[in-house]
Amino acid sequence: MAEVLSPSTKRRDRGVKFDDYAAHGVEEYWILDPVAQTVEIFHLSTTGKYLPAGKFKGEHEARSLVIKGFKAPARAFFDEAANLTALKKLLK
Repeated sequence: MAEVLSPSTKRRDRGVKFDDYAAHGVEEYWILDPVAQTVEIFHLSTTGKYLPAGKFKGEHEARSLVIKGFKAPARAFFDEAANLTALKKLLK
């Protein structure tokens, strides 16, 4: 699951939705912040709570543990040219 933060949804995405997705067994939760241009990844622990797996920015690669082979530099989520480059790599 991925959420894109906005000023009006930021508290909800990090609060109610965060807890709700964990309670329903969503294994991986990504929070994309277009202002800070960061990607935060959380993984569901055996206790049913999310644990931070990393916060990525720029060329640092965000990787999914749930979707095998899915990885992209954080910048690709916010920059059209970087997105196209990352997409081409994923499709090879």
